[in-house]
Amino acid sequence: MKEKRRFGDNKLTLKILAVLIAILLWVIVVNVSDPIIESTYSGITVEVLNTELLSATNETYQVLDATDNITVTLSAKRSISDLLGKENIRATADMADLNRETGTIPIRLETTKYNDKIESIKSKTKTVSIEVEDLVRKQFRINPVVNGEPTDGYKVGDVLLDQNVVTVQGPASVMERIDHVTAEVSVTGMSGSISTTSNIRYYDSEDIQLSASRLSSNISSVSIQVELLATKSVGFSFNYSGEPAEGYGVLDEISADPEEVLVAGKASTIANLTAITIPATAMDVTGLAEDKEFLLDLKKYLPEGLSLADADFDGMITVTVPIEAMQTRSFEVKRSNVEITGTAAGFKASLSATGDTFAVSLTGMKSELEDLKGSSIKGTVSVASYMEDRGIAVLEKGVYAMPVVLELPENVNPATDPILVQVRITEE
Repeated sequence: MKEKRRFGDNKLTLKILAVLIAILLWVIVVNVSDPIIESTYSGITVEVLNTELLSATNETYQVLDATDNITVTLSAKRSISDLLGKENIRATADMADLNRETGTIPIRLETTKYNDKIESIKSKTKTVSIEVEDLVRKQFRINPVVNGEPTDGYKVGDVLLDQNVVTVQGPASVMERIDHVTAEVSVTGMSGSISTTSNIRYYDSEDIQLSASRLSSNISSVSIQVELLATKSVGFSFNYSGEPAEGYGVLDEISADPEEVLVAGKASTIANLTAITIPATAMDVTGLAEDKEFLLDLKKYLPEGLSLADADFDGMITVTVPIEAMQTRSFEVKRSNVEITGTAAGFKASLSATGDTFAVSLTGMKSELEDLKGSSIKGTVSVASYMEDRGIAVLEKGVYAMPVVLELPENVNPATDPILVQVRITEE
């Protein structure tokens, strides 16, 4: 009986052993055919959730040290791992879990499918580090900036924006650096007016452009129009009012410093412009007995539609009016240079003076008198005017003292007025 019982016990043991071996073999087979493997994925972006919690407190944040870009290691059976990729890994950090003391948010990892069948999912980066700042809103004036130079003979005129104010919102550390805001356009090589769109740019006090990645604004660009004007260098035409002191006159050589200025305007406006006219009211020479300098603001006398083209020129010019004492000189005028007109029918007229010339005294500027030659002076005697002035219907034969009108330069005049010559009237 004892031997039968021992045999039965052995048989049971063998059965249990067989089952255990079978299980072991199954595990070995399964692990060999579908082993657990690790897969590593880099460049996983952590999604920050519930950022509106900061907006509610008028705050904003910035991720530090790229802690929102992590590497994830996933462990799963090969059959599961083969069905997963980088796009199936989700990393999140909930702003509700923010530790304000450390400035960190825990990272949660999961897969978008088969999440319950993976062995593990982990990353060496456990938290997202952030910096929380106050959110600041401010308005800035947009300054149009024109870069480059247009083609020769043109300059920039009016620059217009469709909007000149932008409302900007961003973290306090960035907002406090903004010194000025621009909309820029290039006119390099241009010869016609420009209309384009320009992106808004932000600069600090040292004119270094700031990144707008953390800024938001009500507009990101503006329409800008740039007027290009033709330019031309022109001189002046002078007029003056009043009369100098008795015995003095104004020389023609009125001069200006500078002698010419660069003006700008529409090509059609400046095409026929030869000089800028200085009106007589600008320079009063009444009673002057010496040269006079007038300081004039040229901007007052520019024709409509024109402007000064040189940004470094303030528009002030110095005009010198030369004053000189009048002189009197005697000249010999040829009798043959005097024409007699208006003689009545049946009569003829001639100068009765003897010799080829007669003397006249003329008053004028020294320089003008020096340039004048008696032999070139011409004159006219009008018998008809002489008779009309005296109410004479018929002029009888005889010798009469009649006025001669000489052709003289503008600032040269007879020393005595009128100049009389003897005219002989005879019958034909």
